Amino acid sequence: MSRVPLQDPQTATGRTKEVFDRVAAHYGMVPTLQRAMAPLPEVTDALWTLSVATMKEGSLPEELKRAFFAVTAAAGECDYCVAAHMLALRRSFRWSNDECVEIIEGRPSSRLSAKANAALDFARTVARRPAEVTDEAVENLRKHGWSDAEIVEMVTTVALLKYTSTVATALNVPFEKIMLPMLKKPPFAKPAG
Repeated sequence: MSRVPLQDPQTATGRTKEVFDRVAAHYGMVPTLQRAMAPLPEVTDALWTLSVATMKEGSLPEELKRAFFAVTAAAGECDYCVAAHMLALRRSFRWSNDECVEIIEGRPSSRLSAKANAALDFARTVARRPAEVTDEAVENLRKHGWSDAEIVEMVTTVALLKYTSTVATALNVPFEKIMLPMLKKPPFAKPAG
């Protein structure tokens, strides 16, 4: 259960309604994260705007950014965000549950190239502990063919999800109904034994 009341989109007014309308135009609904953030409509709007810009700007493919989001959410122990980005990978890019779980558990992705897996490893480090990023880690990305602009994009993509997952976890944002069936499978349901 959410630690704060979730604003009903049907009763939202003023700036909150404007922000909700923007979000709903994209998703066809207002996710519980935005509903929990409703007392701060300008922050909610800024986060939404930054999220859209992060997905559109730069040269990293959306699929890789979604994988960054999933591993960042896992590092931050945000099951809501893990589920949201696994859902995006599954629906938009046809990843299987097992393919999502392998990156959540820290393994290389069987779907991604060596270059993309190097970026995913870097994203894990940034998500887990940014102070552990070394000159050698950045040089390794360059050796794999990543540009400095793409490295900046990797860091900012992870940073966005660290913020989002902090909000979602601290407020105990409830799962969307569409996510509930996912909770019966790994990484959420642990094998017996």
